Amino acid sequence: MKIEIHEENETLTQIETLLVELSEAQRSYDEWRTTQPSDIDQARAAWLSIKDRQRMYDAEAVRAWKAQEPGLASKTEVISVKQKIAKLQSELVDAQAALRRLVDLGTPFAVYQNAVLSAEGFIPGFIHRLRKQRVEKVLLDTYGTTNTAKLPRAMTDVAKLHPSVAELELLPSLPRLSVLRESQITEAALSRQHDAAVKALENLRELMHPSNA
Repeated sequence: MKIEIHEENETLTQIETLLVELSEAQRSYDEWRTTQPSDIDQARAAWLSIKDRQRMYDAEAVRAWKAQEPGLASKTEVISVKQKIAKLQSELVDAQAALRRLVDLGTPFAVYQNAVLSAEGFIPGFIHRLRKQRVEKVLLDTYGTTNTAKLPRAMTDVAKLHPSVAELELLPSLPRLSVLRESQITEAALSRQHDAAVKALENLRELMHPSNA
């Protein structure tokens, strides 16, 4: 008998609790409704239709959708949190960009290595361009034209053998850092390649402007 009374009392307590919760929820809603626009029901229907049209595959997407609910999205606290999130996201983007720049720049060793690789890449182009310019100068000075299509092959071959052109062919070949594996690019190897690149550039400069010696 005592057990039955205890169980009934527990049920009665739960009923009373639910009635209080329902009353409080209704009162809170009625107060809140007076602060909302008259078309909130239509706005809420439009908001609900978003979920019908779009598939949301993760909890984050669902949460973002819920944050757009009319009445909730306009709450000061929600607006404040969204602004904070937007600010943090902007800071994150800036921080990630800064990290990418630092990673791209690398250590002074990486900068040194990239400078040597860059110089090695430019030197063959310099030689090719200088050779072409000198051949054209010889052709122009000798035959009055640089149009090789108008000249016999023998004439252009002679121009390529001119001393100003031939001296470019005598430049020592430049060893390339790029042929080494990453694990082989030590400080000593980098220093050797740096010295070779400097020497090659100085040789080119001397051929172009002997007075700089």
